[in-house]
Amino acid sequence: MANRWAGLAALLAGFFVILLDTTIVAVASPSIQTDLKPDVSGLFWVTAGYLLAFSVPLLVAGRLGDRYDPKRVFLVGMAGFAVASALCGLAPSVGWLVLFRAVQGLAAAAMAPQPLTLIRRLFDADERGRALGAWGSVAAAGALLGPVLGGLLTAALDWRWIFWVNVPLCGVALLMGLRWIPGSRGTAAQLDPLGAVTSTAGLGALVWVLLAWRDISAPAIVAAVAVAVALLIVFALHERRMGPAALAPLGLYRSAGYRAASVAMAALGTAFIAMALPAMLYLQEVRGLGPMGAALVMAPDAVVAAVLSPAAGRWVDRVGPRRPATLGMVLLAASLFLIGLVVVLEVDPWWMALGAAVLGVANAVAWSPLSVAAMASVDAAAAGAASGMFTAVRQVAAVTGVAVTGAVLSGLGSSPTLAFSVVFAVLAVVAIVGVIAAARLPLTSTDDNADVKMRGRRASAYSAASGVVRYR
Repeated sequence: MANRWAGLAALLAGFFVILLDTTIVAVASPSIQTDLKPDVSGLFWVTAGYLLAFSVPLLVAGRLGDRYDPKRVFLVGMAGFAVASALCGLAPSVGWLVLFRAVQGLAAAAMAPQPLTLIRRLFDADERGRALGAWGSVAAAGALLGPVLGGLLTAALDWRWIFWVNVPLCGVALLMGLRWIPGSRGTAAQLDPLGAVTSTAGLGALVWVLLAWRDISAPAIVAAVAVAVALLIVFALHERRMGPAALAPLGLYRSAGYRAASVAMAALGTAFIAMALPAMLYLQEVRGLGPMGAALVMAPDAVVAAVLSPAAGRWVDRVGPRRPATLGMVLLAASLFLIGLVVVLEVDPWWMALGAAVLGVANAVAWSPLSVAAMASVDAAAAGAASGMFTAVRQVAAVTGVAVTGAVLSGLGSSPTLAFSVVFAVLAVVAIVGVIAAARLPLTSTDDNADVKMRGRRASAYSAASGVVRYR
């Protein structure tokens, strides 16, 4: 039916702008600095404020979808994102821009966990792989096209248009979503205020340290990490007592499929998001390419992912998640190795396009099966919470990757070739961890795995009692 795909298009448009705005600001930063005259710290927080506000509330946002209907939460988030984008374009100072970027991040957090739940509602199991394949290709395109679109808009018009371009896209997607995304009355899921406060504060402190550690003192870093760890321990202990009302039902991780998919997706998100800026910096600052030349070198990623994602999704529907996900993660590691090889050998930078093409195949093949495997392990009543956890793990891991790569580039800045070589080597190791996790996925989205079989009646009893987890 056409309305399923129209509903998917609305979801993909929202997901696209979320990832687009993760990377679109970097290329416009010099123009923002010329116009608003921020110091380095203020300019940094134009991007970091968005990442912080986006990453921290994801667990709460997922549960809100369970409680109030993911369609409603998604569309409210999209409307908020459009308004915040318009305000970003009108910002009279960097302080206001950082504030409006934080509002953008909060709106993005409301939107981000909902598509996985809604795709499950829109598509039967035998078509879900194709739908999630399209979701993966949009993820690749959004992150990659950010610098390209940002450069074009800044050069042709003004930096403010990197935000205003979101408004019509969100408006059209909002109308499509109102018409074609199926709604529900929500559930009686409780909101768990203590879990919301401890998780938000704990993740907030952790992400803040990851983003801002270079600008704060060592005692402040130690104190913030201690507070984050203490709050997250309290959160975990509290969640264990909450049962089916938990904000983040940790019992989901008893499923080997959900656990392996989460680890592999964290590795995929880390490698993919954390490599985008170093690749652009290397091509422009070390090899002397312009913004458009650098974008063209990396363009095969988005092109190949878009072309192959439908076929990759059908493959997942046919053979299950393990083989496609494992192949995708192997190709991810291979792409990072090829890109790193260009850096180490200092050959023509256009050879990096080969690594980008392999990265495109990896994106086409890996995103869909990991999402299928994770959501197939979850009961419909807990889909929002599970999606929120899945998205939060991916996003916090990606922020960690950005922080680590930034630390490497900063610490080894006097030797650019060594610095970028280490960055791509570290990300390749992360991808190998993803390979190991993907190899532990179930063969099909409905097969029992050995870990769960050993639990037998106890696992089934837990599922029946809580109404939260369906072990696969």
